[in-house]
Amino acid sequence: MSTNEKPGISRGEFFRNAGKGGIILATSGGVLATVTSSAFASTATESDITTLQAAYTAESLAVVVYSAILKNFSSFEHPKLENRDYFEQALKNEEFHKAFLAKALGSSTPTGLTFKIPASVTKTGQSLLNTGVALETAFVEAYLGASETFSSQELRTIAAKIAANEATHFSFFDAAAGGHGVLHSLPASDTIPNTVKKLKPFLG
Repeated sequence: MSTNEKPGISRGEFFRNAGKGGIILATSGGVLATVTSSAFASTATESDITTLQAAYTAESLAVVVYSAILKNFSSFEHPKLENRDYFEQALKNEEFHKAFLAKALGSSTPTGLTFKIPASVTKTGQSLLNTGVALETAFVEAYLGASETFSSQELRTIAAKIAANEATHFSFFDAAAGGHGVLHSLPASDTIPNTVKKLKPFLG
């Protein structure tokens, strides 16, 4: 499965930009709503803007993934998916984040994005849940890393808050996949380039 947006930033450009530092994926939760477009405009550096572009790209991917899950929700087996309301609310959050970041970035918003969902991800309910665990673990680690790399205290605090939110999503997926739903006592952080490598299978 794949989806496209208007022509613009290329995959290679995204890889180069994402490697400069900052957060890579913004999934659910509303913490970004506390930051206004004017706040970004007055405090964001060039590196921060690049980071926000990467976040927008990943938000777009998140919308694609959650939309695909909901479209085929009843078809997943071994196990069948439950708690549809979680996925519905998560999708609403992703759509909100995407729109919010687009407003903040204005003319700098990435376009021409292409995504794909590997067949191995949607093969069974278990493979989908396992992918969710892997992605949410990566998101927590990336946001914790971003909390150290943003230029302003405001953005660093937001990254830390999102990391906390991502941890709740990890717990949902991990418990549904058969795990205990608990992260390490002191979760690891990771760099953006490493997180981009984890995202590559989803970029068309």
